[in-house]
Amino acid sequence: MNLNKRQQYLDLGNQLANKHLHLNFDNHCYWRIALDNTLFAPWKSVVPAPAYRNITEDQLDYVIHLLKSYLDDEQLLLEHNRISLAYRGKK
Repeated sequence: MNLNKRQQYLDLGNQLANKHLHLNFDNHCYWRIALDNTLFAPWKSVVPAPAYRNITEDQLDYVIHLLKSYLDDEQLLLEHNRISLAYRGKK
């Protein structure tokens, strides 16, 4: 895996936690949301942890794309969170 992509993935989760303080999500919540919406299922049911090391390069690229999108599109983030929770039977 490209170490730059791995760092970008990690950094974006942390940036999002700082950007959307009012949502009270931890960094791992953003990774869960993006991973579930990339894999169309609870990510742990598809790949072993840590996910960023066990998904394909294309999947990682898409996860990074989603994380970047969440920085500026809170509506997309909230919709993807609802989808992620539905995959997990939580809403």
